[in-house]
Amino acid sequence: MRGGTSKCWVFERRELQIPGFTLDEVLLRLFGSPDPRQIDGVGGGSSTTSKAVILSPSSEPGIDVDYTFAQVGIEQAVVDWGSNCGNCSAVIAPYALEQGWVTPVDGVTTVRIRNTNTSQILVERMSSPADAEPLADTYIPGVPFPGTAVEIGFENPAGGTTGALLPSGEPLTTLAIPGEEHAAPEEIQASLIDAGAPVVVVSAATARLDRFSFENWSVQCHAELDRLDAIRRAGAVAMGLADRAESAQRAIPKLAIVTSPEPGSTADINVMMLSMGSPHPALAITGSIALTLAAAVPGSVVAEAAAGETGATLKLRTPAGDIQTWSRDINDAQVVGTTRTARLLAAATLSFDPVTVSSDSTATQLRVLQAVHDEPAIQEEIADLLPDPAPHKRRTVAASVSIFAVLGLGATLIGGGLLNPPATTTDGDYAGETLQVVIPLAEGGGTDTWARFIGQELIHQIPGVPGFAPINEAGGEGITGSNRFAATANDDGTELLVSTATTVVPWVLDRDVVRYSFDQLEPIMVNGTGAVIYGRTAAGIEEPADLVDRDKPLVFGGISATGLDLTTLVAFDLLEADISSTFGFEGRGPVNLALQRGEVDIDYTTTASYDSAVRPIVEEGSATVLMSFGQLDENGEIVRDPNFPDVPTVVEAYEQIHGQPAEGPKLEAYRTLLGLTYTYQKGLWAPKDAPPEAIELLRHSSHDLSENQDFNDKAKDILGGYPIVADQQLAERVREAYTVTEETKSYVVDLLKDSYGIEVR
Repeated sequence: MRGGTSKCWVFERRELQIPGFTLDEVLLRLFGSPDPRQIDGVGGGSSTTSKAVILSPSSEPGIDVDYTFAQVGIEQAVVDWGSNCGNCSAVIAPYALEQGWVTPVDGVTTVRIRNTNTSQILVERMSSPADAEPLADTYIPGVPFPGTAVEIGFENPAGGTTGALLPSGEPLTTLAIPGEEHAAPEEIQASLIDAGAPVVVVSAATARLDRFSFENWSVQCHAELDRLDAIRRAGAVAMGLADRAESAQRAIPKLAIVTSPEPGSTADINVMMLSMGSPHPALAITGSIALTLAAAVPGSVVAEAAAGETGATLKLRTPAGDIQTWSRDINDAQVVGTTRTARLLAAATLSFDPVTVSSDSTATQLRVLQAVHDEPAIQEEIADLLPDPAPHKRRTVAASVSIFAVLGLGATLIGGGLLNPPATTTDGDYAGETLQVVIPLAEGGGTDTWARFIGQELIHQIPGVPGFAPINEAGGEGITGSNRFAATANDDGTELLVSTATTVVPWVLDRDVVRYSFDQLEPIMVNGTGAVIYGRTAAGIEEPADLVDRDKPLVFGGISATGLDLTTLVAFDLLEADISSTFGFEGRGPVNLALQRGEVDIDYTTTASYDSAVRPIVEEGSATVLMSFGQLDENGEIVRDPNFPDVPTVVEAYEQIHGQPAEGPKLEAYRTLLGLTYTYQKGLWAPKDAPPEAIELLRHSSHDLSENQDFNDKAKDILGGYPIVADQQLAERVREAYTVTEETKSYVVDLLKDSYGIEVR
């Protein structure tokens, strides 16, 4: 079921009771953990989609349902039982009504729930018409579709975990966290709140996000995640939830960052919460309960951010939109809550298949066990396990689980154990590995199509034929996923990043939100594309000279001046063309249609869409191709595009217009952007610290792929006739292309500011 902004698998307690296995083992296997993709289970690869709700009718008087929440680890084989999930709580009343655990009341039914994690009592109310299903007509921020409204109230929520609303006894607590690079410990101020769930609350200034707009927090915070987690862990110790920072659980306490709303906002505070170490897309409801009570505590970080009395309701602005909470007295109890929605997604039978031991995997496990065989603490258990082939299937399963338990014990002895094995990519063979390719854009686009096609083909050229796992991390126009890769990617050669013009241009512009640098990555392969500039003939455009000395500027239709359009804008400036620009189109297709309607006069299109979008209107005479962007040759010179051999390049058009060759800073800026956004538009990159043997193997395999005729035959449509470059000169060639001088950066930044009113930040 979808509960609030979370996706929750709902289990009846008895269904998870499998003899011979703990509840943790069962859930980890069902969800497919540990694995960042959870590909072999029902988990969704994120904290908001790796949640379990375990329910049973309650035998306690006055309580209808007993509810246990489990946050299932993703990359770690850990199940966190330490907290509740308010969003997932929204599914309980609908489920209880559907199963007949609660007798519906015509109009509105109330369901009383006991959360076993925290002993918290929840009171839920939902519509229950006598002769109809409850309406699924309510929208909440962070969910694109409607669901059934469920009002969730937490009864006397203060101190549910620690026994006090303020576990430290004060509205502000000083926490000490490790300093950077051996500096003295840093002291910061935080509010420690226990209501609904334990939460550490800090200001935007403390989180080092105060200089950024709230809309950019989810991107900017990635550079601070380690420090923010250190604050959260220090808070866990101060709240008595852990004896030391290292032993603090991943899910509790939560961390919330708050600031005052912008002038004119209807919100009381702006808040972003972290969940399992990452920005929450909306807000944990248990966290909203804590923030609601904290707003009423004078001197707390929340009260200071709200800067005034908030009354019976609190409106919180989150990354997904506004959420409103309330506080009421019901039957002599304080109830704090909000409204969420729920929806049934599936009724399923899940297959519980414990680790099946094939001969190959057994051999691998035994090799690892041999490395720790001499440790007396586990030698006896190994001796029991190894001689016994256990032909009965059930016995084999049990032995397998025991082996993994031994491996877990031995993990610290062999440098990471089964879940973090040493790199095996340095032996010239990727057998048994999975090549993860991070695509920082949404599924279905040109970059996603390119990356999936290349990845599927490349793995068959790599010795050992590794698995292939494309991972889309969309957000921030490609910046979010690229930032995350730079901060967290494994450096063993099994994780690669896809680059495209969308991610290269922000790096060129030195935007504040960019935390990745191509200086810190190693190119594995690059691949280009081309484009042409064309104009509307009815606007008097027949040749490049028609772009200058005009009575009225031509209108260019753009998407974003700080994206791929930037190369076109620099070309116009180099040509000294009379152009005015309008931005905001959602793609080149809409611009093309606007040109055909006469709303814009000039446009560009890439090679991939030329035949379908431009050739027909050129052949009918309503548009004229003026020039191509060209390509950089191996010496860095601008030459004609092989797909448009009869079309002059931008620099050739300059000479036609002005009677002399182009030169100077504008030409160098154009040359630089041409290489970055067209000749080397897309690429695969590895972390700079990846083993040299792995990088060389991946490059060599990419070069073999580029010379494979079967691949090139299949790749015509995807690659547009532009070859993969992965030869021995790749690193040097890319290094030269990706060297952006300060003069070029300054020119581009000034062009955007002076001509388009855009200040790059």
